[in-house]
Amino acid sequence: MSQNQTVGQLKGSLGIMDVVMITVSGVTPASSIFVIAPFAIQSAGSGSFLSFVFAGILAAALALCYAELGAAHPSAGGEYTIIQRLFGRTAGLQMYLFVLCMLLFIPAVLATGAATYLNSALGTHFDSASVALVIVVLSYAIGVLDIKTNALLTGAFLGLELLVLAIIGWLGFSQQHQATSILLHPQMPDAKGVLTGVPFGVIIAMVGTALFSYNGYGAAIYLAEDMHKTGKPLAIAILLTLVIVILMELLPMTALLLGAPSLETLAKSADPISYVITQLGSPGLARVISAGIFLSVFNAIIAIVVQNARFLFASGRDGMWTARLNKALVQLHPRFGTPWVATLLFAAPSALLTFNSNLGELTSFTVIILLLAYISMAIASLFSRHSETHHPYLMPLWPVPSLLVLAGSGYTLWTILQGSSTRDLVIVTGIIVAGLLMSFTTHRARKPATAST
Repeated sequence: MSQNQTVGQLKGSLGIMDVVMITVSGVTPASSIFVIAPFAIQSAGSGSFLSFVFAGILAAALALCYAELGAAHPSAGGEYTIIQRLFGRTAGLQMYLFVLCMLLFIPAVLATGAATYLNSALGTHFDSASVALVIVVLSYAIGVLDIKTNALLTGAFLGLELLVLAIIGWLGFSQQHQATSILLHPQMPDAKGVLTGVPFGVIIAMVGTALFSYNGYGAAIYLAEDMHKTGKPLAIAILLTLVIVILMELLPMTALLLGAPSLETLAKSADPISYVITQLGSPGLARVISAGIFLSVFNAIIAIVVQNARFLFASGRDGMWTARLNKALVQLHPRFGTPWVATLLFAAPSALLTFNSNLGELTSFTVIILLLAYISMAIASLFSRHSETHHPYLMPLWPVPSLLVLAGSGYTLWTILQGSSTRDLVIVTGIIVAGLLMSFTTHRARKPATAST
């Protein structure tokens, strides 16, 4: 690699399926089902099925927005680059902070939930924070490796993840204990433990959690500069990722609800997924599946680390920080050609966040930010066609998908905010204020940062 290598020269070695493998691994359908979905089941009972269906419809509409915008604006900066090009630096900085906060929190959210499955698989009692810390540190070390190596590694783990979900689906559908009607006429236990109907507002409130579970298909944009070709191939990668993710999550989720011997016990269980697997299978099988889930979480964090590094690399290349920091962020590893400084800079805050033991608080916070980002991308998809940028891919039925995302995400956000804690509202407000302050106090570097070894 030349000492004079210019900015943005990441290795263009990935094809569509490489990007799909990394991106699906980052979404990690298995850990979404085991770590995130239990919140929906405990809150909405069998109504969680409708929450995931509604979220799937919104996710499909949003994926079309991401596909069109990503094809027209292929950049490792992803969402913030798109928003900045269309609406200016202030809006771009705000989106940057939204995405940055999500990227910082998601590895900690996943890693913190992984300890339960490691202990279940091994019969141990490891501390959650310690397990999460080890996972995060190892993931960031692996993230420095060559991007093609990471694609192959995540692809292999993804095959194991698919096998685990297939076993779960087979268990639930082959030993169905609940009538199919509970899916469209949802039930959950009341305070006395008696099954009752689920209010529609509760179902909608859990759409945010389901969206968080599906989230990550748009992260394919962060790998745009690692692809052989961008444009339409990137759009295909985003849409294919979404289809795979929805199938890998919704089918086993449905199987678990129908296979549950008792809806009352399911909704009240601290670990509803393991409850069903243990009841339908055996303790040994539950341990094997737990091991698979643990590895899928590990795989997911590796994939997310790879994506995060590209996002931070782009901000240095775009001169968002001081000249010295910008120069550091675009440093490429002399052997692997990866943005190693940008990769490792994410490690410290992610590691510190693993010591937050309240997974629910982390999830509720990131869901609000996620919905704000979705709304921003939907607005961008309404305006992008009026810009001078060439659009290699055009979503069907435009602007219907964009308007659907706006309406669905807006309503979901309003529902969630009504029940949000003061803490969440203060944090979100603080991020917005920080974005406004950054727009007044920071300036682009006079000279573009250059990548070097």
